[in-house]
Amino acid sequence: MVDGRPLAVTGGDDGTVRVWDLTAGDQVGPELVFPLPVCAVAVVPDGRLVVGFGWEVAVLARR
Repeated sequence: MVDGRPLAVTGGDDGTVRVWDLTAGDQVGPELVFPLPVCAVAVVPDGRLVVGFGWEVAVLARR
């Protein structure tokens, strides 16, 4: 849950990450593109998105 909304985050071999609103069934915002396949995704309690791709990890904050 982020801001009271149930969300899911998906990542793929094509390097894309998408955030989904589970109530509406819609994608939230644009897809994020990474230079390597995404192997792990998580949303931490403060709403930041953690993405593992290749040997790297990115922590993204919302605006």
